Amino acid sequence: MRLLKNLFIFSLLASPLTAATKPNILFIFCDDLGYGDLGVFNQKQREKANEADKPWFTTPHIDQLAAEGMQLRAHYCAAPVCAPSRASLFLGQHQGNAPIRDNQFDKALPDQPTLASTLKQAGYHTALIGKWGLQGNGSDSKSWPSYPTKRGFDYFLGGVRHVDGHEHYPFDKIHVKKKKKNIKHVEIWEQDKEIGGDLKGCYTTDLFTAASKKWLINHHRTSPEKPFFLFLSYDTPHAATQIATSPYPKGFGVKGGIQWLGKSGKMINTANDSPDVYLHPDYADRTYDHDNNPSTPLVPWTNVAKRYASSIRRIDNAVADVIQTLKDLGVDNNTVIIFSSDHGPSKESYISEPLQPGFFDSFGPFTGIKRDCWEGGIRPGALARWPGVIKAGSITDSPSQMNDWMPTFCDIAKAPTPALSDGVSLLPTLTGKGSQAPSSIYVEYHERGTTPGYPEFPESRRKAKRNQMQVVREGNLKAIRYNIKNAKDPFMVFDVVKDPSETTDLAGQKGIPSQDHWHAAAARLHGSNSSAKRPYDNVAIPALTPENPTPGIIRRAEEGATPYATRIADTAASETVKALSTKAIKGNTQLSGYIKVDQGGRYQFSFQPNTKAVLYIHGILVLDSDSSQSSHSKKTLNLKPGYHPFDLNVRTSGQAASSVLLWKKADSEKQAAAPAETALFH
Repeated sequence: MRLLKNLFIFSLLASPLTAATKPNILFIFCDDLGYGDLGVFNQKQREKANEADKPWFTTPHIDQLAAEGMQLRAHYCAAPVCAPSRASLFLGQHQGNAPIRDNQFDKALPDQPTLASTLKQAGYHTALIGKWGLQGNGSDSKSWPSYPTKRGFDYFLGGVRHVDGHEHYPFDKIHVKKKKKNIKHVEIWEQDKEIGGDLKGCYTTDLFTAASKKWLINHHRTSPEKPFFLFLSYDTPHAATQIATSPYPKGFGVKGGIQWLGKSGKMINTANDSPDVYLHPDYADRTYDHDNNPSTPLVPWTNVAKRYASSIRRIDNAVADVIQTLKDLGVDNNTVIIFSSDHGPSKESYISEPLQPGFFDSFGPFTGIKRDCWEGGIRPGALARWPGVIKAGSITDSPSQMNDWMPTFCDIAKAPTPALSDGVSLLPTLTGKGSQAPSSIYVEYHERGTTPGYPEFPESRRKAKRNQMQVVREGNLKAIRYNIKNAKDPFMVFDVVKDPSETTDLAGQKGIPSQDHWHAAAARLHGSNSSAKRPYDNVAIPALTPENPTPGIIRRAEEGATPYATRIADTAASETVKALSTKAIKGNTQLSGYIKVDQGGRYQFSFQPNTKAVLYIHGILVLDSDSSQSSHSKKTLNLKPGYHPFDLNVRTSGQAASSVLLWKKADSEKQAAAPAETALFH
């Protein structure tokens, strides 16, 4: 049950969490950076093996970040392409509940709690620098309905549309031919002004680094008493495979490295008239065994490989530059840093030479790339650093997903977690204190095409038809199905700890959960969405079998007005009540238990008028009347007979309310929706 996951970490009350100054949060997010592109995850192993046919590159500063914190080796994105992955991250919702799915690029992020707005409400100064792509229809900062400053960010500088992240020299406006379409103009916005015309010679990795440093310095000068949340969203190494103008400037931090100059045509100190030329000297003359034949001469790395490695080395330097800035400002020890990528590596390249993810094994030990639901597409991993709180050099293989950062950051900021979030706090894992609630690892995605037939992948997985895909992971086991035609299609099952490349299908073997188990697990997490229809939308959701169910439900309440319906910790005082009623408080009421269904079928759920509430049944977000733009209009579920767990979070303004949730058989026109009290258990 979802209610079992809503744990606040009281064991941390004596830790730095209770310091007078709330910790700052820096989230560094890359675009199409594969798990295998990091030294600590893959490249160091290739370097150590020193095999001529397996080229490698280095990420020394990112590796240092890992050495000073934790490697989250089983950290999953929400979807294997950027828009739904980022939407799930910002909203704290997996793809069974998120409003942006599949390839819905540029779709507006709805007006509901986001990472930025919840932290801003908690007193944080918030900034997004870099890629966005969730703005909705419009043409400028005023007309885009979900421009970043309308979704909780105080400051924004970056590319708004998803295509703006495909070209890394905005001023040049290079015409990039792709699928018979030309990207004719790249825009970079700062607050309400488009500044692309001032960015001559600016490479976006450098630009976003300089802007981040400038913002951090300004924040420290003008409001050092406020904690900050900076989301640094690089648009590299994706797409254009472009490289910098020059070597990275000497030194890092406030007085060194990339610097913001603020002059049109010379916005940053690496801007010049020679864009896209600098290959890192470590890679410029590298050779490899191209045919795995020791008797033939080694050949130079491909040009695209040199460019790819150089672009990632640039990110590596930039990470060190930003961290040194934190140190120079004296805030490093009170800053949580998260580093990750939106999904697996891409094969896209806008130069004449195609990108080959297998050249460096950018997918690591996994199968699949971007747009695949194999591990290589959805498991980018993550790094977390928090001096004095996260143990240096620690590693976790505990599965987690990007929607978990919402409750995690809320715990860090001592802010209430939105009821609309379906993740769990990762603080127990990060700190080594308390009991970690399991994360719900769930992915669904639709994409035409096939898994590449790379020789690094198991032969049985090459050229797999994608189409409708679905994933559930429990413990070490991952259930996955490709090319789904109907709800009854079977899952393959892999032990992704022992078999990370997903070679051996364990489905049907002794000791492996049955197909019924996996179908039920997936059904309890998938909420249908009219814009992303699935073959399994109308599947009947199996019930659970609780031990000794007792009539009544558990009610918890917390005083204190909040701008959104919130979760309440399971450790909070509770009482058993018979009705779905709230107390006469200004605050939140959480009602949890089971609805008992005697007759299977489709049931329609609704709230009493003027109720501000969020309803989950199993892991499915069924109703949301709390946010100003509810993206969850689903009001019916197909339920099998038995007990179905629910969590109902109601925001109240001082008046008690009774029977806030109504339900009826959806096919019963004559039956009026009625209170659910007679079928409530705990």
